[in-house]
Amino acid sequence: LAAPLCWSTGGVIMRSVESGPWEMVFWRAFAHLLCFPFVYRALAGHWGPTSLRGNARLATLSMLCVCGTFVLHVIAMNATTVANALLLQSTSPIMVALLSWAMLRERVAAASWAAIAVAMAGLAIVMGAALSEGAMLGKFAALGVALCSAVNVILIRGQRAIDLRAATIPAAAMACAIGLAFGAPFAIPAGSAAALFALGFVQMTVGLTFFYSALKRLPAVQVVLIALLEPILAPIWVWLAVGETPSAATILGGGILLAALAFNALAAARTRAP
Repeated sequence: LAAPLCWSTGGVIMRSVESGPWEMVFWRAFAHLLCFPFVYRALAGHWGPTSLRGNARLATLSMLCVCGTFVLHVIAMNATTVANALLLQSTSPIMVALLSWAMLRERVAAASWAAIAVAMAGLAIVMGAALSEGAMLGKFAALGVALCSAVNVILIRGQRAIDLRAATIPAAAMACAIGLAFGAPFAIPAGSAAALFALGFVQMTVGLTFFYSALKRLPAVQVVLIALLEPILAPIWVWLAVGETPSAATILGGGILLAALAFNALAAARTRAP
């Protein structure tokens, strides 16, 4: 519960600061780059990047995927509504199922295919709302986040030598370099920079720590279902704080999409139970 609560704070902060998207990329990533290695050291007993040795190729691909999520998430949140961005990012489990079937030849249960079909219907409704909102860039960026996350899961599946938490450290360094190259992070007001730095610590460092702690103690299906609180809570916080209201199409399509994701997670758990 703590992980999606931490993640859901992003929309309010991003809507409240005086900053462009590249400055947001820099300060969020910079906070994670500075703080997470110490958290990782306390939890794992060693510095993160040491766990990536011996698997340079997979580590690099994983790092690129994580960096993609860092950058594309901010672009999505700035180019479309918070509800649209987070609902579309939540399609990652569906993409994992499709990529596993296409690339790893893993069997997809009939119930999962049904969930995918329903999720695609919800996705089409949410994407269709962009025709009137003019937010296609943000929606495609959000789908890019989901795709990067899904590819990363496929890359590290079965690879015990790679720790996804450790890959976020060099990924944050790369995101900082991108934000510095395209933006002016030191030119924004100090209060905005401080708020974005705090967001990076709470949303990324603390949120990821809680998330991986949950994965060690709970079945994956429970973690996936609880994580769906983020695309539900974040639009509520933004609506209360700044009055950003999702369109009717987003609410309808998002409800269908979240229901399909929840059904898929439950169906997968029942399939693995025996």
